[in-house]
Amino acid sequence: MLHASFESRDKKTALNGPIKMKFHEPDLLQANSNCLTAMLLWAMGFVAVEYLFDHWGVLSLLSLRLVVSIIFLVLWWGLTESWTELSRAPWSQGLRLGGFGWGVGAILLLIGQRLSDPVATGITVAMMPIAGATVEVIFDNRRISSRLCVGIIFAVVGGYLATGVNLAEGNFGLGVFLCLSAMFLFAWATRATTLIGDLSPIGQSTVTLCGGMLVSLLCYVLSLMAGLEESRISTFEVEQWLPLAIYVLPSCGIAQLLWIRGAGRLGVLLASFHMNAVPFYVMVIMVLLSLAEWKWIQVGGVALVGLGTIFGVGQGMSWLTNYAEHLTSSTVGPFHNAAASRLESWTFFQRFSAGLFDSSWLVA
Repeated sequence: MLHASFESRDKKTALNGPIKMKFHEPDLLQANSNCLTAMLLWAMGFVAVEYLFDHWGVLSLLSLRLVVSIIFLVLWWGLTESWTELSRAPWSQGLRLGGFGWGVGAILLLIGQRLSDPVATGITVAMMPIAGATVEVIFDNRRISSRLCVGIIFAVVGGYLATGVNLAEGNFGLGVFLCLSAMFLFAWATRATTLIGDLSPIGQSTVTLCGGMLVSLLCYVLSLMAGLEESRISTFEVEQWLPLAIYVLPSCGIAQLLWIRGAGRLGVLLASFHMNAVPFYVMVIMVLLSLAEWKWIQVGGVALVGLGTIFGVGQGMSWLTNYAEHLTSSTVGPFHNAAASRLESWTFFQRFSAGLFDSSWLVA
């Protein structure tokens, strides 16, 4: 896997002991930034699609979104790397993985949303870290340490709070099972995509998303032949242009590229923590558009998700101390004291958290 974040992931996992990184340590911050930005773009898509549902069928929107994203990714891949890379890419492998993971997963999530309600859907999406942990335990022999377990719990509880929903109001049935199945497929597809060898993240994203596009187009054609409402196409009215532009490219193709780039360095489990902050990002966007009210419980939820990410990364955050020491040693004059103060504060927090999670009451 290109830019692998941890050594020998099938034998040693990131959190089974001291982390040994194969890439430059600041890349950990870049990987988290990629995942965070991907989720922000994805959240923008959730808001944008609300302006389109009254005029478009779900399958027609999904198909258009994937087609536009694939055109962008192919062009970007060819222009930034080499057009010969496209001919040498493992398309058959990518189409199989993407068709099953991204394509079938998207259809299951769509059907699950139809059969349940937003409350149940939001809660099941918050289970993504559990899906990520399960995938890495099964395929990578990851051992779940006490530190990582606490991180997962924080991320799941925070994800639930970030949705702002009430557990008692949910309609739990077949729809929830389908949504959960979609989460596990997305987690598996993320891992499988990052493991496609001899390809950069842009190539990995392109060949697998193509598989999802083919599955979506097949479902769209079947829906069109059956005369279903889900294949309805709008007349492209002016007021739809901006939300449509956001939905079909930034929140899909660009977000997918950033997601695979970040997950390839962090692993599917730690990357999935970021997904639980999406409901909070949606709320912020809707508040800025005067479409919703600010809810502090969702702020608390995303704070728990962030705390879970910190605990999940664990000793991998030690590079921040080294980086801060580098900044301190290279700083002169009045800036030196400020940098040293920040370093001292960070070192205290790191030692405190390390001592807390090395305590006997957390030992499995």
